Amino acid sequence: MKDQKTEYSKAIADRLQLIMEITDLDVPGFAEFFERSTPHIYGILNRNRSLSEVFAKDIGEKLDFDGAKIFNLNVKIPALIAKSEALRRFKIEYRDNPEYFLSTKTNRSVDTFVSEVLLKSDCFNNGYKYLSEVTEYCQSELNREFIDDKLSKGLRYAVSKNLLKSKKKPIKLKKDGFGKRLVDVYYL
Repeated sequence: MKDQKTEYSKAIADRLQLIMEITDLDVPGFAEFFERSTPHIYGILNRNRSLSEVFAKDIGEKLDFDGAKIFNLNVKIPALIAKSEALRRFKIEYRDNPEYFLSTKTNRSVDTFVSEVLLKSDCFNNGYKYLSEVTEYCQSELNREFIDDKLSKGLRYAVSKNLLKSKKKPIKLKKDGFGKRLVDVYYL
């Protein structure tokens, strides 16, 4: 019984996270938009507090859908919530506050990009990657280019935070084969 309650709580937190992704609101922006505190939102996302029916109703009213549907795991969260008039006005009013929006978050730092975008992508799904392979993936799949060794620093930072792992492998040569010098490769 407790496992089911824990799973349900996680599912509700995931649905709230999905709403944030659809609306392009980061936690501070979500809190401002719904006139709640950021600790309140983090509490729900971290499952330290439950999403109340009142708050779910408020979410629904501002985003033009039935907020009670958040609690029904069999009902998809509608993508049309991103087009609500209240949200559109909020985005215009606060467009100069980049910390409010997820789309501007990845432009703020390489470390944020690595932890919030790259590690959640399928880049590392099939084993370890050399820096050149990660760089190429970021350019082709995620439309993000890096200057100098910023991506390398971001990957090493993710390793230091135990979000990513690394080990030494022989360098991959541009032609075929491997060299003698050892370089870091990254994997989950």
